[in-house]
Amino acid sequence: MAKSKDQEFELSKFSDEELMEEVARRAKDGDPPPKPLEKPDFKKLVRVVIDGVDEAHEEKYENDDFEHFVYEAAVEAVYGKGFWTWRNKQNWGG
Repeated sequence: MAKSKDQEFELSKFSDEELMEEVARRAKDGDPPPKPLEKPDFKKLVRVVIDGVDEAHEEKYENDDFEHFVYEAAVEAVYGKGFWTWRNKQNWGG
């Protein structure tokens, strides 16, 4: 695949310091996110939502963590449980 003139560059045009800064920036950015699963499994997500709604109805109270549980189940359905290993390695703060 040919590169356009805009995409072409020579490393020799950059100083060692500039190259090392770019390497450091890329290392800080971490690994790219995992790929979504080819066949997501939504069974756990559906179960978490149904159980949460049923519990809220029975108790007349919604657990403060319900949204968090739904989020986790949704992410795992799309990316798999390995997503959290990647996420925990990110330096995002918060």
